[in-house]
Order: sequence, then structure tokens, then C-alpha cells
Amino acid sequence: MDRIFRSIALVQRPENNQSKLLLRWQVNLNWWEFIVADRLNKESFRESVTREVAWQLKLDRRSDFLVSNMAQLSTEYIETQPDDSECHVAIAFYNVHLFKQSAVKSITRDPSNRWASAAEVCKGETNDGQPIDPRVVSWINKYEVVQPWQ
Repeated sequence: MDRIFRSIALVQRPENNQSKLLLRWQVNLNWWEFIVADRLNKESFRESVTREVAWQLKLDRRSDFLVSNMAQLSTEYIETQPDDSECHVAIAFYNVHLFKQSAVKSITRDPSNRWASAAEVCKGETNDGQPIDPRVVSWINKYEVVQPWQ
């Protein structure tokens, strides 16, 4: 049985009583996506998302950001694939809070990053029509991890 064990980072930037969420451009897939981490060896979901946020954004995990201690959502299920095989899926969504304004500026300056509203995320595309990773969007909407008005 195939397995998908992933942590998804909800990197947040507060803005005018609402939060923007960080997306990164995937050139080979031609869409925006969240920072997603596959678990390595025996690391926890939280450890994997912390590692991946630090690596992808070139941030110091001790001083630039904090990954919430508990997942906003953690779930497991068996998914039937189009070929009738089964896949064991385990996902966990973690809120990531940036501490320093310098980290926010560094992230924002990088053209492979984009801040998106919750409404864009729930819709599955940016306001200018660019797609957001459909699998993660389906999980977000199915489990109501993000609400469009947030």
C-alpha cells in the first residue's frame, strides 16, 4: 500500500485584521503550493515541517519563526486511487508564526513566494487566476482548515 505522510505549513502574515498565507511557486507543476514536508526517518510531523520551513525560506528555526506545538488538524485515512489501489494518507497542518519583520521582508522579496488570502486558498486559485496545489486545497476545504473569511 502506498503512503503519503505529510506536514503542511500555514505560514501566516497578519494584515488588516486578516491573515495572509504563504505560497511558493512550483515551476515543474506550474502552480502555487504551501510548504509541504514529507517525514524523514523517525521525525515527527512538527519536526518535518520545521525543517522544511527553515530550509526553503532560509530562516533560523531558533529565532525567525515558531511552529505551533500542536497541529491545527491531524488526520489519517485510506484513499482509493483511480486504479483501485489504496493509499494510506496521514496529514497534519501546522500554523507557523514569523517573529521578525526582517524574515517577512526576506520572504516577500523572493519572487517565488506569494502571500494569498484565505478566500484565494479556499477557491484554489489566486485572484489573477493562477492555480494552487489542488490536493492540499481539497484537504483544506474538506476539513475546513482555513475559512474564506479569515
